[in-house]
Amino acid sequence: MRPRQTSQGSDDDGNLPVFISPTELKYYADDISAHKQVVTIYNPYSYTLKYKVLCTAPRKYHVIESEGLIKSHCRIDVVIRHKEPLEQSSIDKFQIQLFDHGSSAVRGHKQVISQVLPGKPMAPVPETPLQQLPSPENRVPEHNTEGGQHRMDPLVLLVAAVCGVALLLPTWQVDSSTLPPYLHLTIHQKLVVAYVLGLVTMVILHF
Repeated sequence: MRPRQTSQGSDDDGNLPVFISPTELKYYADDISAHKQVVTIYNPYSYTLKYKVLCTAPRKYHVIESEGLIKSHCRIDVVIRHKEPLEQSSIDKFQIQLFDHGSSAVRGHKQVISQVLPGKPMAPVPETPLQQLPSPENRVPEHNTEGGQHRMDPLVLLVAAVCGVALLLPTWQVDSSTLPPYLHLTIHQKLVVAYVLGLVTMVILHF
């Protein structure tokens, strides 16, 4: 006799975990296509299992293959069809039981809720189709345009003009000039101005 196995996720202590999908069935009164649902039972174990489907309202449902065998590492789809007219909301319960092959002792069980709902199921929201992003070499630069012309920030042009004038001013203790001393720039100051002018020139060329 095969020893019992225990695992987290079982319904009761000592029971074999039961893997099924889905765990809830929804039947809609105004949708005929929803009167048939499918429950998939999985057997991830290394031996064959027997299954049985029980219900609290067996007269309302027709279960195709309500019991049978599931081979190791296989699954089986159980079709559950609602037989009665779906006029009123109701809730029923199914129970999936698992047995060792050739044994009548229940190894594990899991419950499935069955609901009858009014109306029709909501239509799924259509997904936006995925599109390929443009490659970097084919990507069109984005610039603010007005009247077909590129817009240049006036501040950039002003900074460029100020830097150009500053470089034309005489150098302190190097050039002789009649300009006031405060208009003489040191070599270090002119290097900074030249660096700023280079950055502004790159911005202008980008446009």
